[in-house]
Amino acid sequence: MGVNKPVVEITVLPEVKHGFRIRGEKPVVVVGLPDTGLVGTIAVTYLTEKSGMEEIGFIDSPQLPPVLPFHKNIPRFPIRIMNKGRFVAIFSEIAIPVDLMTPLAKTLISFMKEIDADTSVLLGGIAVPNRIDLEKPSVYGLGITEDDRKFLEAKGVKLLDEGFLAGAYAQIVKECIKETQRGIILLGESYANYPDPGAAAAVLETFSKIFDFKIDVKPLIDQAEELRLKLRELMKRTIETLRSAQKRYERALPPLYR
Repeated sequence: MGVNKPVVEITVLPEVKHGFRIRGEKPVVVVGLPDTGLVGTIAVTYLTEKSGMEEIGFIDSPQLPPVLPFHKNIPRFPIRIMNKGRFVAIFSEIAIPVDLMTPLAKTLISFMKEIDADTSVLLGGIAVPNRIDLEKPSVYGLGITEDDRKFLEAKGVKLLDEGFLAGAYAQIVKECIKETQRGIILLGESYANYPDPGAAAAVLETFSKIFDFKIDVKPLIDQAEELRLKLRELMKRTIETLRSAQKRYERALPPLYR
């Protein structure tokens, strides 16, 4: 008997489907998924709200948790696709189950190919033990291709030489490498287990500098405590998911690495 594979589908809203390619010449796709400190989700959610992006589609799967958020009395899919000009933003308000990470990554790369994306930008956090002592977190960059690394260096972004990516972002980068899709990852120094709007603000400032995308992050910093309380449950679910992924990774390591 065959095993049912997880299915992830992207739906572009009918009213924007035909005009989307025209509105986004060689789009830059910005991705924010729940990860360390919820940096990616906080950053991209704020980016879409403050820049006036409009919803153009969503991502769904039968394997996603049966959760549907409401905003201003309107039901929304938890993983949404937004657009303004050449920028396309994809973010999730729920933790991505481990079994869906690879199908989601493949679906995202197919979507980027379909819209002829120029590059992808993954926003996230990197846990540091001294985060509480940092007034302004540093932001590090990873480039998928040699051209991406040169691009980051030219923009003055510090490159992260050694380390690991985990979770959905690791799978997205794998698929980018396989499909020769350009992309960069911006990681802000963050708390490991607490929502970190300060790290999200630092990442957004770097993104703004790189792509000349003007955005005021002061309101994000001002509402940091409110966001931490609001996002506690998502942080809890994200930690559980990342731990699950880590356990699978540890079980898969050869004896040399144990």
